[in-house]
Amino acid sequence: MTEPTTRELVVLDFETTGLMPARDRTIEVAATLLVDHQPVDTFCRLMHPGFALPSFITSLTGITDQMLRGQPRPEDVMPALHRFVRGLPIVAHNASFDRAFLHAELARAGLQPESEFLCTMRLARRLAPGLPSYRLDTLVDALQVRPSSARQFHRSLADVNHTVAIWKELHARFIEHTGLAAPPVAVLSTLMRKSKKQVPKYLASLQAGNG
Repeated sequence: MTEPTTRELVVLDFETTGLMPARDRTIEVAATLLVDHQPVDTFCRLMHPGFALPSFITSLTGITDQMLRGQPRPEDVMPALHRFVRGLPIVAHNASFDRAFLHAELARAGLQPESEFLCTMRLARRLAPGLPSYRLDTLVDALQVRPSSARQFHRSLADVNHTVAIWKELHARFIEHTGLAAPPVAVLSTLMRKSKKQVPKYLASLQAGNG
């Protein structure tokens, strides 16, 4: 089996009714397919969680019960999302959150997760150290990558567009350090696990190996 690289991947974002995948549900998902770091296709759906939205979720996202009325349940959307992703690596900001909800919703739909995850928050901590915050909204400003098409936050498609912009900047920084334009996913997974002190040595070893 060919080792997955970053030449083809999916950037994903969920909006949910809360923070607990075991009891909360997804209400919106967006996913953009990147090929050689350029968007080529997008999947975006609203979903009805089966209960009224908490008021703080409506305040945060702008998504209302009226907007979700008549929308499919999350378990009915997951098969289409699963086909869209087709086991490719997934990039998300604060990926542990999106991974947990994806796995929970796939399980409810009787599907198995197939994708490895990369986290732009964790990668940014290693490739853009010393920033005061790594939240999505502050990171796009700190890296000066705010896309003109994504002015809001806490809507899935907008957050995916922000994450794509961050990913491209981090990828450019990774190439600058290592010379590797299409690193295996395993290399970036290893980078995410390195401590801040270990990062310079690891990047230097990748550059030396590439040379």
